[in-house]
Amino acid sequence: MSRKLVKTCTLFHVLLFILFFFIFTEPIGAHSALKGTTPSGSEVLKKSPSTIEVWFKDPVEIHKESLQLIDTDGNKVPIGNTEVDPEDSTHIIAKLDQELKPGKYSVKINTIAQDGYVINEEFTFSVKDTAVKKESFGILELVKSNLQDGIVYEQSPKQMELVFNQPVNINVVGIFDDKRAPISTKAPESDPDNPNKVIIPFTEELASGTYQVTWIGSPANNDKQVLANQGVFYFAVGEFTPFGIGGEVLNVAPSTSYGFTLERKQLAYWLMFVGLTMLFGIACFYTFIIKNQYLARWNKMNLLFYLISFSGITLLLVEQKLALSELSFSDFFLLKFSWIPIVQLILLTLGIWLKKVRFLLYGLALLLSPFIIGHATYPRYGGYITLVASSIHILGAAIWIGCLFAFIAKPKQENAMDWLKKAGPSFSKWAFISMIGIAVSGIWMSVAFLPSFSIQSLIESEWGRSLIVKVALFLFVISVAYFQRKTIKKLGSKLASSVYKKGWIELTYGVMIILFASTLVAANPSAAEQGLYKEPNPEQSLELDVKVTPIEIGLSTITIKLLEDVPVSNVRVKLGMPPDWFIENNAFKVDEGTYKLTGNLLHAAGTVNMTIKVTMENGEEIQIPYEIVVPGEIRFNE
Repeated sequence: MSRKLVKTCTLFHVLLFILFFFIFTEPIGAHSALKGTTPSGSEVLKKSPSTIEVWFKDPVEIHKESLQLIDTDGNKVPIGNTEVDPEDSTHIIAKLDQELKPGKYSVKINTIAQDGYVINEEFTFSVKDTAVKKESFGILELVKSNLQDGIVYEQSPKQMELVFNQPVNINVVGIFDDKRAPISTKAPESDPDNPNKVIIPFTEELASGTYQVTWIGSPANNDKQVLANQGVFYFAVGEFTPFGIGGEVLNVAPSTSYGFTLERKQLAYWLMFVGLTMLFGIACFYTFIIKNQYLARWNKMNLLFYLISFSGITLLLVEQKLALSELSFSDFFLLKFSWIPIVQLILLTLGIWLKKVRFLLYGLALLLSPFIIGHATYPRYGGYITLVASSIHILGAAIWIGCLFAFIAKPKQENAMDWLKKAGPSFSKWAFISMIGIAVSGIWMSVAFLPSFSIQSLIESEWGRSLIVKVALFLFVISVAYFQRKTIKKLGSKLASSVYKKGWIELTYGVMIILFASTLVAANPSAAEQGLYKEPNPEQSLELDVKVTPIEIGLSTITIKLLEDVPVSNVRVKLGMPPDWFIENNAFKVDEGTYKLTGNLLHAAGTVNMTIKVTMENGEEIQIPYEIVVPGEIRFNE
């Protein structure tokens, strides 16, 4: 195969992969979970709050417009400075300069995640008018029922009785068995003696098993200040059974696209990485391997990759400004996601003129990238240790790919065999060391970013698929490099042509690896994560064994086992995804020390906050917090 044909084939492969990425373009979401707000989503307050507070799972970058308060008429309400809590960098606080009038308010959140993606969230709350009667303001609530949440009844009930905190109109009521089949009932009837009470007679006897009750109601007085509401609770007849078919949990998984994506920001990452890695790698090659020979050829390659990296960094800045369009340019350039790319451009431009320290300037520009791109800066992923691993990873990639390009693009005046003898052995050592660094740091980061997963969750996520392809390509390149290294050691004249051909193949797949790496940087590793984690809580001492099966959107069963013999009167489970989705139910006692909850518990992909509340017989309540990470690409509040 001629050298020209090898170059043509490699160019075709690269263009084909780029086209493949563009075909499967879809938006990428922000990468930091909203953990809580004060006021809570949809909360009704008796008086005006003094602050608006927001908590995230990770530290975020803020600006003066990060929190905006909007009243019922859509007008912006002036608030004080938005600040980060000095003792907790995940906590954002904005003080209110004035007392809020009664009414409904919305809070708009606009912050920047550690990987540069803009987070937009919104929640509402209301301030109560004290002049309005208590019963005519607030949220419609279910006070009690003859069928209690988390209770197993020996016999089938004949009817269901629901008592609310005020007169009610039931819009929808449904009862479903453990196979999700609806139970036939008569139309809801209001109790003539109690307008707050609704009676729903059953038309059939309930079989043994668990049942779900779902209701949606609105106030009968139709007062606009009273909010409609809905609720879900569970009871059982005879015995507890998990929701599903034949005792197995049934889930309908959301449809998944198995393509890859390359949006404009990912294209910016790719151009930036290609340019920076080539610049630093080529600078190292000419500085340390051939000792600054052939400067004219070096300068041409230097200018080419300078333009590529300049284009990528500029596109990144433009995309960041478009995402923060409300910010003035002066405020925008104060953000680290703006000034760090500008510093990189300055370093690259200086490298054009200061030839003797190019490798140092390019290296600094390259090492600034992990501070604004990727997941290494997230404290939950290891903090500084993972940041060091990321730096080793990109330096190794730059040395390998950049030096490889400089090696195979030999000067025209050089004889192939002479060039191979001059640069081959030293380059081979550098490439070997860099590949070890890439492999070790890559494994470290993968474990840090994805502490638990299933094969299905890995394959169904863009991050997981990109990781699989990147690893496969890297293993292929290692095999090519292995034979390449053996060939260079032999230094036979007949093998010189083979070295260059294999070099072009290795370079092609190296560029493809960078392409998939740009997807890994932009994609969310949590989309592939699937796990249950107990949060640190030094105040609680009760040991539990908790399982959630399966951890997927849809029907699930939570099993709670007490590992200590303690007198317990009740166990409740609260699930929530801030700002405004929360449910709380009693767990069924299925055995001594064992409690279970079943149903449509996991409504969306993302991080579900779970609190298990164990009430002792003496009235003491122990709260134990957990996080359930539900896999899926389109994530709620992340």
